[in-house]
Amino acid sequence: MSTINIDWEAVGYVKRSKNRIKALNNLKEPTMPSELAKEMKISLTHASKICRELYSQGLIECLNEKLKIGRLYRLTKKGEEILRVSINKF
Repeated sequence: MSTINIDWEAVGYVKRSKNRIKALNNLKEPTMPSELAKEMKISLTHASKICRELYSQGLIECLNEKLKIGRLYRLTKKGEEILRVSINKF
């Protein structure tokens, strides 16, 4: 893997929180915040906040933005790369 194009600020952002790493791991497949909350054993509010933050960083994408309830999120290519680097699997 080439380290030239890695967004190291994003890597640092993700590595500052174990929950962000866990969330990215769980978002490899389309997932709703409620499913994420259950899987990670955190509140729905916290899971939704993590999704908003990861979305704003360009690490995940929303597949059905028009819905207010039942939104599905999954990793972007950037998110996949950042996750790989963040869990030290080069």
